[in-house]
Amino acid sequence: MDILSLKLFVTLSRNLHFGKTSEELHMSPSTVSRALQRLEDQLGHTLLVRDNRSAQLTDEGQVFLEYALETVKRWETLQRDLEGRSAVLRGQLTLFASVTASQSILPNVLSDFRHQYPEIHIQLETGYAVNALSKLTEGIDVVIAALPVDGSEHDDQLEKRIITSIPLKTVAPLNHRFDELLDIKPIDWSLVPLVLPSTGQVRKNINAWLRNQSITANVYAEVPGNEAILSLVALGCGVGFVPELVIKDSPLADQVKVVEDGPDLEDFHVGFCTRRKSLEVSPIIRAFWDSIPETSNRN
Repeated sequence: MDILSLKLFVTLSRNLHFGKTSEELHMSPSTVSRALQRLEDQLGHTLLVRDNRSAQLTDEGQVFLEYALETVKRWETLQRDLEGRSAVLRGQLTLFASVTASQSILPNVLSDFRHQYPEIHIQLETGYAVNALSKLTEGIDVVIAALPVDGSEHDDQLEKRIITSIPLKTVAPLNHRFDELLDIKPIDWSLVPLVLPSTGQVRKNINAWLRNQSITANVYAEVPGNEAILSLVALGCGVGFVPELVIKDSPLADQVKVVEDGPDLEDFHVGFCTRRKSLEVSPIIRAFWDSIPETSNRN
């Protein structure tokens, strides 16, 4: 079992796709498959349940991924220690962010980091914000995520840094039949079709509001991303709750309107998050972490 095999497994666990992994590592899918088979033979356990197109980690695979991540990080640390303290920091940093965060939050941080560490290769994966924290268990080094201000059951495993707080706005389609429902004061929210995030901190905040107001929600749809919520609202499917920044940066901004009498929901707290163990063993992650501003303007 060598370090290259461990790196291959980490990449495969992140992609859960043999084709994408082979493209990223510049090798054939059959080579990836054979390398995985050798690991499973050595361990005596199935690490992934797979077909021709996708893969899913088994319980044993998740345990082995933890070992592989820590071993790869320690190997990278050893390499740099052997090169000497004056050596230029080199290697790869993997990041995950939503499209909105990658366009509005990440550039300012990455600009300074890239200037200071030009030999570190940045690999950025974009996707739904609600999936961000789970990406840390798949091998991503640092994610931009919605983070609760108070503690959680994962705080002993994760290191987080909130850099901005963005107001949540209630949005409705322009010139739509929902106007009749929204013009009534107070609004009877049990009658208003809602487009809600499927999971995540914002959904928890919305659920708390509904529960506190004894509202039985009329849920039109539950979707995993703020951009998807805004799209359904613009199409007239319902009323949604999204961070102000998403509205501002969206091409759909002129197709929706902010409902001023919307609920007073907790701000959307955005920041960087990494695994505490990775931060301890990886000089690359530590260097990136040190480049993140301690504070930022909070709306």
